[in-house]
Amino acid sequence: MTMTNTPATVDRRGVVCFTLAGALTIAVVVWPAAIAGWASGTHLSVAALPGAVASGFAQWVGSGRTSSSPLAAAVSYWTVFHVVKAIVAVALLVVLVPVGQRVWTAFARARSRGRRVGLFLVGVLGAPIAPVVLLVVMANVQGAVAPLSSVLNFLPMDGTSVLQVRGELASGTMTPPLAALIDDFRRYHAALVVTAVAAIIVVVAGTVAIWVQRARTRKSDRHLRRVLAGGGILLPGMLLFLGIVLLANLSTVSDTAPALAAFFDGSGM
Repeated sequence: MTMTNTPATVDRRGVVCFTLAGALTIAVVVWPAAIAGWASGTHLSVAALPGAVASGFAQWVGSGRTSSSPLAAAVSYWTVFHVVKAIVAVALLVVLVPVGQRVWTAFARARSRGRRVGLFLVGVLGAPIAPVVLLVVMANVQGAVAPLSSVLNFLPMDGTSVLQVRGELASGTMTPPLAALIDDFRRYHAALVVTAVAAIIVVVAGTVAIWVQRARTRKSDRHLRRVLAGGGILLPGMLLFLGIVLLANLSTVSDTAPALAAFFDGSGM
């Protein structure tokens, strides 16, 4: 017996895809903090991190030891936060692909002008969502790999421990905490190098897949071929941004101390 996709089946699949996308969009915002506080056993919150990080950092730098155990609670919380957010963001990215395909295929095959305009607006306004989610995945994989450096973004830059680290970086005095900071900061940026390479591969593979699909589409299906050509031309535009991210982080990996000094001077990661 031959199975066919009825319009009702197709519509149900579309509803499932859009519902999943909406649910995962909410989850990527709500779940990380909620799960991190419970799963890490720290009962911390994002709002409490600046105080916890400031206190733990001061104790760690003051101890002169390699181990960052005074920051263990904050690092544990932030690790779980990033892992959860990365997993949910990957799931959202996977769901967004068929959602985008459905919107643009429906646009290409719409018969009325009003429907075509509406679907075009939905497609254009929704187009940046997948690249943004891809960046969310990259950032959270980076944070999960090097949570110590990531959680230091919450560190107030007016404490005596920060002044001490600034002085050590300026003078080249390599204390155990500073050496550990440099190693973790290098790992933090190396993680982004790896994720940038992976993202470049995904974008290239996606571009090739679009052009292959266009080549296999009937020439009589002109609207769909135009949509595919547009996607095949626009998608590689991400490669420039990803290439810049890759080169910038490679530079930091090769010479980490100046980048760490810039961070403690208030220039950010």
